[in-house]
Amino acid sequence: MTLLFADTSALYAAADRRESRHDPCREAYEQALRAGQTLVTTELVIAELHALAVRRSYPDAALEIVRRLTTAARVEVATVGSTRMASAIDLLAARPGRPYSLADAVSFVVMRERGIDRALTLDMDFQAEGFDVLPAD
Repeated sequence: MTLLFADTSALYAAADRRESRHDPCREAYEQALRAGQTLVTTELVIAELHALAVRRSYPDAALEIVRRLTTAARVEVATVGSTRMASAIDLLAARPGRPYSLADAVSFVVMRERGIDRALTLDMDFQAEGFDVLPAD
């Protein structure tokens, strides 16, 4: 089973036709599913996605985006828990001056734990951490 990490920025762009990177994000998302990949994300990414969609759209649309994502057959939502949270905080402490969010740090921890080397994201912090990113620029 091939795993692909899904981050807030690309998930939102794939869902909202008004986003400038909608087409490449939507295509990368759909191509991953057609190829039988499982998309892995975290509870924090889902929370970020909902907050972003509420701000840029409507509460009902935001709810529909996260409902579809969290009930999709090949989407796995990793729980954070205290161990992953502590590991993410340690990661942030080891990179002083890097403007990573805690949600991204948890994502990096999950990716390393699961052996995931690619992320569906528009956030170049994933690339800075050594991961490949989709869609390519």
